[in-house]
Amino acid sequence: MDDLKTKLNSLQFRLALALAVTMIVAAIAIGAIGFYSTLHDAHELQDDHLRDIAAMVNANLITVNQPDTNNPGDLEDPDAHVIVQLVDIGPVSHDSVANNQMRFPDGLHDGLQTIRVQQTEWRVFVQTLQTGGKLVVGQKTEAKNEIARHAGRKTLKRILVVIPFLILLLSLTLRRMLAPLSRLAAELNARHAEDIRAISDRGLPAELRPFISAINTVLKRIAITLDQQRRFVADAAHELRSPLTALTLQTKNLARQDMSDEAHHKLNEFERGLKRANDLIDQLLNMARAQLAEPEKMHAVSLQQVVRSVFEEMMPYADAKKIELEFRQNTDVPPITIPATEMDVVTLLRNLVDNAIRYTGPEGKVEVAIQADACWVVLTVQDNGPGIPVAERSRVFDSFYRVLGTGQTGSGLGLSIVKSIVNKLHGEITIDFSDQSLQSGTVVLVKIPQSVR
Repeated sequence: MDDLKTKLNSLQFRLALALAVTMIVAAIAIGAIGFYSTLHDAHELQDDHLRDIAAMVNANLITVNQPDTNNPGDLEDPDAHVIVQLVDIGPVSHDSVANNQMRFPDGLHDGLQTIRVQQTEWRVFVQTLQTGGKLVVGQKTEAKNEIARHAGRKTLKRILVVIPFLILLLSLTLRRMLAPLSRLAAELNARHAEDIRAISDRGLPAELRPFISAINTVLKRIAITLDQQRRFVADAAHELRSPLTALTLQTKNLARQDMSDEAHHKLNEFERGLKRANDLIDQLLNMARAQLAEPEKMHAVSLQQVVRSVFEEMMPYADAKKIELEFRQNTDVPPITIPATEMDVVTLLRNLVDNAIRYTGPEGKVEVAIQADACWVVLTVQDNGPGIPVAERSRVFDSFYRVLGTGQTGSGLGLSIVKSIVNKLHGEITIDFSDQSLQSGTVVLVKIPQSVR
């Protein structure tokens, strides 16, 4: 039902319907004009025909007691018969001299006129003879009306036969004319949320260019606002880093002093709080860097090298929970690279591995795998933790969103940063259960194109 409403409200359907109705109305109008034009011509032709017969009778070229041999076709249609009558003598038909059932009335004036005799309309030509009598040449008006109707029907039929083909041609033309709009819609739907580049008006109708220009103006304002927000976050994080670093140093110095066990316990809690604050600032800086409006210079980054670097960095955290880190890849595979900045790829993989370690239980396992084909590089990070519920997957990429009930601490920015980097690289990211039968574990699949779009 919604699809039907959408089609009925579409510009293409409305234009096609309006033009189709216009063509049908025009066809009816042309048929009517053709009918009345033919009726007028038939009227004049009939009048000329009646005059000619009267002239031939006066010239004794034909007599009133024989058929009109010059018009043998008329004898086949009773409505086309011409009756020649000498008033006060009686009617004589071209095809039947004995026909005396119809008589024109007396007192007719000379010239052409239309009269009604025995409920039938006749067109007659009356001429006064030198003998004083009157010659009346008449024919039923139904003959000329039938000619006009036949011409009108013929014209209308021809137009109605052509109309479906015109409508089809019109629909194809409209579809072709509106194809740039469909391509533009597909292009915009394929963009990620942070892609606010100006829309190209190339190939679009001139009527749409002011509309596209207005949208681009709004997009430019949004880009400026978002850039200001990102710079504010980055500046705020930088400003907070200095006092937090000073507090961290003072805390370490204080830890060397003699104090009670209770003071040491409170100092340790304070240190953990400072660490969380520093981690949050690092994540905010990473997010600001990942969402930079200005594109950074990209180069070929080796994924194998990045995986080894991240594993070395995250190994102490994995060892603390006795989690096994495994990198799965065929040994004979050449180095796999993607066009990116090394900082972005390291940040992306570090956040994915860090999340996997955080949410995997002791003595668990985290696997990283890399595959490549002609178009895409696929990076997979898999763990055997509790998994992310299906209902939560649409929100885990939101900033500061954390799945409740996991018992883990964090800023809720890790996957948001990952999503921003994937969008910057024009890639795709999906989340699923690593064990479908048990509905547990998490597998994050990142697809990145091998060439810059």
